[in-house]
Amino acid sequence: MPKPPKVQRPPALKPKAQSLKPSLVLSALALLTLIAYADSFRAGFVFDNRVLLLEDTRLRALTVSNLDLILQKPYWWPFVDVPLYRPATTFSYLLNYRVLGNADRPVGYHVVNWLLHTANVWLVFGLALRIGRRFWPAAFAAALWAVHPIGTEAVTNIVGRADVLAAFGVLLSFYAHLAAQDGQGRWRWWWTAVSLAAMTIAVFSKESAIAGVGVIVLYDLLRQRSWQPVTMVRDWIILALPAVVFLFQRSAVLAGTATVFPYVDNPIAGAGFWRGRLTALSVMGRYLTLLLWPARLSADYSFSQIPIATGSWSDWLAWLAIVVLAVVTVLALKVNRVVCFCLAAALILFLPASNLLFPTGTIMAERLMYLPSACLIALLVAGVYWTATRLNVAAVAPAVLAVALFLCSARTFVRNSDWSDELTLWTATAHAAPNSFKSRGSLAEALYLADPTHSNFDQVIAEKEKSLAILQDVPDPAAISKPYREAATYYLEFGDWLESQHRAPATVANAYRRAATLGEHYLRLVAERPVSAQDASEARLLVSTAYAHLEESDKAVAAARRAASDQPFNPLSYRALAAALLNTQRQNEAAVELMTGFIVTGNQELRSALADLYRSGLDPKGCATTVNGSNVTLNISSCDIVRRHLCAAAARAVDIQRRTGHADLASQVSVLTSDAKCEALGTPEGRPLL
Repeated sequence: MPKPPKVQRPPALKPKAQSLKPSLVLSALALLTLIAYADSFRAGFVFDNRVLLLEDTRLRALTVSNLDLILQKPYWWPFVDVPLYRPATTFSYLLNYRVLGNADRPVGYHVVNWLLHTANVWLVFGLALRIGRRFWPAAFAAALWAVHPIGTEAVTNIVGRADVLAAFGVLLSFYAHLAAQDGQGRWRWWWTAVSLAAMTIAVFSKESAIAGVGVIVLYDLLRQRSWQPVTMVRDWIILALPAVVFLFQRSAVLAGTATVFPYVDNPIAGAGFWRGRLTALSVMGRYLTLLLWPARLSADYSFSQIPIATGSWSDWLAWLAIVVLAVVTVLALKVNRVVCFCLAAALILFLPASNLLFPTGTIMAERLMYLPSACLIALLVAGVYWTATRLNVAAVAPAVLAVALFLCSARTFVRNSDWSDELTLWTATAHAAPNSFKSRGSLAEALYLADPTHSNFDQVIAEKEKSLAILQDVPDPAAISKPYREAATYYLEFGDWLESQHRAPATVANAYRRAATLGEHYLRLVAERPVSAQDASEARLLVSTAYAHLEESDKAVAAARRAASDQPFNPLSYRALAAALLNTQRQNEAAVELMTGFIVTGNQELRSALADLYRSGLDPKGCATTVNGSNVTLNISSCDIVRRHLCAAAARAVDIQRRTGHADLASQVSVLTSDAKCEALGTPEGRPLL
């Protein structure tokens, strides 16, 4: 059969146009992304950025030991015990911090995030073009995803890089996998190697990227091509190798790491099985709402911004939306496999963070929708084109999508400014999520730090009280005690500030009373669920100070004495106890505590305070101190009152050191009692009669 004649076309005209159009679109996508995120480059180290970027010592130098720590330690090491392992993400921070020299300058980190996001946008365009086979719908899908406001938490928040980098790996792996299927010979294996490397980057950037393997398998099953089971299974096994290696390494690194997430971060973890799953479905409905109307965006959805499902009308609407999407997915399996794939892929990508399979570390976070939203936005674009075609107004589709692009770009640009600093972030978060205890508490802290003069103390206190009011409904209050200690600290300083402003004594006393009450409440909570000895001791010192201001000396002494007992090597404990004793006119006991603290800790300020106490009238004979130039020494050998105090202090110091496992030091201190001839001063035990 003779071949049909080739259609003649102007030489070098159409091929050139076809080659220029994709490059122009890619350039336009990059420019559009840059415009939408232009305001992100001035955002600072907010939220978790300061800890993960500025305080992680592994980022200080590109050394073998630091690389080993990145591979062998969890993501949040050494700050908190959280079961997250993301070495590729941490390594990217190292590149920023040391290799690129960005250190504590955030602009460089934001540039890398923008470059990764732009690369992801290009990959979405390429995948949409390969799968949907329509140029302009693919371009609009990529453009709308590029500027959609729901992506700002992943792109503008520097540590959102885990999601952006994982998405880059998944998208590149998917694209290379499709290219490998179309390739021949060595090109096929080259693209397979790229797909394997990209998936390795993905899973080692964030755990949920493992779902990307499922998306690729799903596409292979749904594509309308000849069935080649041996080849497909071989490709799937190769693609799954990085996930297997990652899971093995992760289990080794996180062995012994706690997997319990705080209830206040994810109330689903504390709900029953069915209520928890229904709540997770309700949260999915909230994500869909944000996708369609991203007006109120929040960096936090902690307790109790999202209530556990109770069957309210909003829950029913969310469940109905999810059911409709599920039905559409099933029906599309026979009608339009591209639609079916997009819906199913969005679910697969979101499933690890959905709380449907197991509770995660958060009930809701917009960054979790970064990659899944690409599938849903592609469907929305396709729906606009389909509707316009059915209504015989095909030209309307680009106009509608152009308006959507403009609105989303404007919202994203404005949203970026929320991430400028802690105050702007938490002000916006408290507005969008007013029922989150964390948003209110973090806003209080941001307000406190924003004004060194603390003239805004009323606002700080008001926001912190709103946070505590929300926590009153927590089922297990002992699990979230820290906010009460923070509030007590604010009130103690608030009382000092009110006093400096010469406010009414009753107002000042109310602030100190609230500080003492909150401090005592915190101590009751930590009695049920203990915290570090340092935290408990500091809280007792706070309570002691508050009671001292209230002139309730007995309570002040009791709290300070317990603090010194809990943390005997903290000089502040002895200072606080001595101050409380002085308020009750117990000068001799105060001197003993200061001397005990000096013996145990070696702190020179305690020694100076003791000398000042002697010279303030405690030593009527004037023999306690000897001045030699600028040096002041205690006269142990010939001053009776110093010897009495020393004998009591040395005996106490020996008890403390033996109790804390410092028997060698205790024996050295015992020499002091013999030098001071304590037996001749009072009791057979060597304790002076004060």
